[in-house]
Amino acid sequence: MKTTLHVLAAGAALLAGCFQDSTAQHSTFLPLDYEARFQAVRTCRAVAGHGLGYQRVLANDVAQAPYTTGSYPLPTGAVVVAEQHAESSCTSLTGFYLMAKESPGYDTATADWHWQRLDANQRVLEDGRLQKCSSCHAPAPCNDYLCSPP
Repeated sequence: MKTTLHVLAAGAALLAGCFQDSTAQHSTFLPLDYEARFQAVRTCRAVAGHGLGYQRVLANDVAQAPYTTGSYPLPTGAVVVAEQHAESSCTSLTGFYLMAKESPGYDTATADWHWQRLDANQRVLEDGRLQKCSSCHAPAPCNDYLCSPP
């Protein structure tokens, strides 16, 4: 009986490994408590990009001052995140777009920005050197790939 239980337990453990959660991971750039740790640098407003809708922009402590004063380029460690919302009061979160300034040499073609698209639960849907992001953020009137002035 003991042997049967051990075999069943081992089999269950093996099967459990086959069905591990394969959902996307949370962003390493956006803490789960980001609202307490990031500052709003742009109020809720309608946007033409990012699938239309409404957006509120927040920045970490590294990005906040240079973003609000227009001191470009932003320094390494800067994180700017755009909350996406379905309505004009910005109370129904649908996802995030995030930019994180990496160390020099990460991607010199895009001023070393790392791009992410996240779902409303902060899970990463797209990550890295995303050409579709950098191509829209490169032209004027964007500065240092930031296109949403305060």
